[in-house]
Amino acid sequence: MHRTQIATALGLSVPSTEERQRLAWDIVPVLDAWIAHLEHVEWELVVRPTPSRGRTLRNLTVNVFDPVSLLPGAFSAGHFEWYPEEDHRREEGLRSIGDVVGFARDAADAWLLFLGEHGDELDRRDPPVASSRGHVNFGALLEYQRWHAAFHYRQMVEFLRAEGVVLPAAFKVESLTDLDLPENVF
Repeated sequence: MHRTQIATALGLSVPSTEERQRLAWDIVPVLDAWIAHLEHVEWELVVRPTPSRGRTLRNLTVNVFDPVSLLPGAFSAGHFEWYPEEDHRREEGLRSIGDVVGFARDAADAWLLFLGEHGDELDRRDPPVASSRGHVNFGALLEYQRWHAAFHYRQMVEFLRAEGVVLPAAFKVESLTDLDLPENVF
């Protein structure tokens, strides 16, 4: 089976060459906004269950930022070793808002560094990537992580607003083209 067929079978679209750089850069404002919001939240709220299957903001932060931190290795080595069912193990080590923000910042910085060093390669290469969920091309994986980050970001914003947190000017995920998020936030 061709990679394009596999990606389609997994429910992932296959972005064109000229889209991969845009998709990669689209992740940056989502991560930046996420971190900016976390900086306005008290620890008690970060560990409070949200309507997102009772997951905390700490867990959602790990769930979004950990796979983004794995994308550079997926591009260069062809392996995407993300096991979301193990997020709780990484989350356990984050014991303060500073730890959570630091974890997120490290992942976002690594992504930005990758884009600065290899972003132009995205227009020339779309390597196959093996993951726990099958084989896909990097562009499809990139598109999914963009969608995943935006989906959970929207949940975070709605949860914080419902809790009365005044946020800095919130990034609008609707500004990202071709995102196709469901209407329901939770």
